[in-house]
Amino acid sequence: MYQIFVVEDELLIRQSIRNVIENMSGPYAFCGEASDGEMALSMMQDLMPDIVLTDIRMPFLDGFELIRHAKAIMPWLKVIIISGYGDFESAQRAISLGVDQYLLKPIRPQELTRVIEGVARQIEESKAALPSGYDRDEVQHALLQHYMQQLLYGGLDTATLLERARSLKMDIVSPCYQIVLFHFGAEEQALHAVRIAARSVLQQQGMELFYFVDANQLAVLSLGQDTDALNERVYRFITILRHELKEYCTAVTTVVGTVVKRLSAVCRAYKNALDLLKRVAAVSAGQVVDANDTAQIAAEMLELGNPFGESFRQKLLQATAADVPALVDEVLESPEGNRFGSTLMRYYALIDLLKMTVEQLSRATPGMDAKDIAARLSEQHDIFAASGRRDTFRQTAVELLRQAVSMKPDHMAGVKYSHVISKAEKYVAENFCDPNISLISVAKYVGLSSAHFSTVFSQTLGRSFINYLTAMRIERAKELLATTSMKLSNIAMEIGYNEPNYFSHVFRKLEGITPKEYRNRMQQGDQ
Repeated sequence: MYQIFVVEDELLIRQSIRNVIENMSGPYAFCGEASDGEMALSMMQDLMPDIVLTDIRMPFLDGFELIRHAKAIMPWLKVIIISGYGDFESAQRAISLGVDQYLLKPIRPQELTRVIEGVARQIEESKAALPSGYDRDEVQHALLQHYMQQLLYGGLDTATLLERARSLKMDIVSPCYQIVLFHFGAEEQALHAVRIAARSVLQQQGMELFYFVDANQLAVLSLGQDTDALNERVYRFITILRHELKEYCTAVTTVVGTVVKRLSAVCRAYKNALDLLKRVAAVSAGQVVDANDTAQIAAEMLELGNPFGESFRQKLLQATAADVPALVDEVLESPEGNRFGSTLMRYYALIDLLKMTVEQLSRATPGMDAKDIAARLSEQHDIFAASGRRDTFRQTAVELLRQAVSMKPDHMAGVKYSHVISKAEKYVAENFCDPNISLISVAKYVGLSSAHFSTVFSQTLGRSFINYLTAMRIERAKELLATTSMKLSNIAMEIGYNEPNYFSHVFRKLEGITPKEYRNRMQQGDQ
C-alpha cells in the first residue's frame, strides 16, 4: 500500500487532490494533509508516507524547504510538486532537491492519477533492484562479516583490528563508535527476504560494517566525528530500516548502544546492548530503546525514593493495605500516569518499590538479612517481565506496596522526578496555541534530534506527537465552544490553526461532529 500525503494551502485544491487519490484503484491510500510546510513536516514524521504531493509557495515553511527537511529524514520519499509557477528557476531547484515529478496547476485528475501510478512504479523498481555489487562482491562481504565478528566478540588487540581493516580497504579510525542491534519479529519463511531487504538498505545508506548475528538479529556499527552527529545518523538509519522492513516483520525491536570513543570498547558496548536487547525483546517487542536513555533513567531513579510523586507519598503514609489499589489507580489514570508508558520507567519504578519494600520488611524483622528478603521477593515477582505491560506493572506495584504499607514505615523519602517527556509535556501545555510549534521545535527544546524525540515520545505516551498536540488543541477548542460565543475562525486562531476550515476538518475527524454542532449540543444541554 502506497501512503500518500498532500500539502497545499488552498482548501479546494487540497480536497480535489484527496478525492482523486481516494478514488484511485489499486494499492493507494490517502494518509494525511496539511495546509503549510511546518505542520506537514511534523505530521509526516509520524505518518511516514511513501509519496508526498506539495505546493511550493506556502506560509511558515515553503515547499522547497519542506522537501529538503523531509528528504533528510525520509530518504525513500517520492516527491511530486504541484505548483502554479512553471519558471525555470523553480524547476531547476526542484531537480536539485530530487523531486520526482513537477505538475502545473490546474491539475487534471487523469494526469494526477497517471503521475502517481508512475511514481509508484519507480518505488517498485527500486525495491526489485539490488545495489550494484551485491552479486559480484560476495567475497568482500564475507570478509567484512568475519571482521565484524572479531570486532564484536573481542579477542584481538587494537593494532590487529586496524591492520585487518586496512587490508579490507576500510577506514575504521573514528572519534566515536555506536552499535545498533535489531531483532526481527518475522516468520521463519520470511527471514530470508528480511535479510535481503536489510542488506539492501545497509548498502544504500553506506553502512558497510554490519553483521547478521543470527537469522533474525542484525548488528550495525556506525562511525562519527561527534556524539550528536553520530546519534542523528543512527536514528535516521533506524527510521529508514524499520520503514523498509514493515511489510516483512511484525515487529523490529531495536537497541541503540552507548557511544564509545575507542575501537577496543566496541566489544563491551555490543555485549551490553545485546543483554538489553534480550530483555526488551522478551517483554516489549517492536520498541526502540536507547542504552543512553536507560543510563539516564537509572541515574535519576537512584534519587527517586517514590516514583509515584509527592501527593501519593503523603496519602500512602495514612493508607492501609486495602487502600493501595485505589491509590495506584488514581496515579496511573492521572496526567502524571503517562510517565509509566515507558517499559524502562516501569522497570526502574518496580525496582525502586522492591528496594523500599525490602527496607520496610528489614525494619520489621530485625533478625532477617536484607539480601535474603530481596531474594525472596525477587522469586515472588519477576520485575522485568512485569514491567512489559501496564496491567502487570500495576498488579506488581500494588502487591509490593501492600507489603510495604503493612509494615507501617515511619517515612518514605520522595524527590521530584524529571524526565525529558515531562519537560516536553510542560512545554507543549504552555505553547500548544502557537501555530509554529512542531515536533522539530519541541525536540530542539528538550535537546534531542527530531527522529529520536519522535520515537521516545510515541513509545512513552502511546501516541504520536501530532496526535498529542492535536488532542490538546481540540480539548481547548471544546472549552471555548462551550463557554464563549467566539467565532469559529477566532477559536481556530486561538488554538494554533491558521485556517478555520482545517480546524473544522480536524475537529470533526476526532469528535464525529462539526464545531458548530458541538456548540449547539452544549448550549441545548445547558437549557
